[in-house]
Amino acid sequence: MTKEPQQDKESPLRKRREELGLTQREIAAALDKTVQTISNWETGLYEPKMTPREVKRLCRLMGWTLEEMPDEFAAPKE
Repeated sequence: MTKEPQQDKESPLRKRREELGLTQREIAAALDKTVQTISNWETGLYEPKMTPREVKRLCRLMGWTLEEMPDEFAAPKE
């Protein structure tokens, strides 16, 4: 049995956040959300609900264009 690379199963939001050295708390503060909300997005417990202003803020914070922003923030389901 071969293992798939861990990065394929990782949350794109978490991966990018860690690449940038950001904490869930920093993202939560920038978006006026709770840390639990950001955690829920990364784990796939909840879908993000954001205003256009929040989407723009997240894109700027993460260095994404709208097209680069992942469709799903959670890790892919097996």
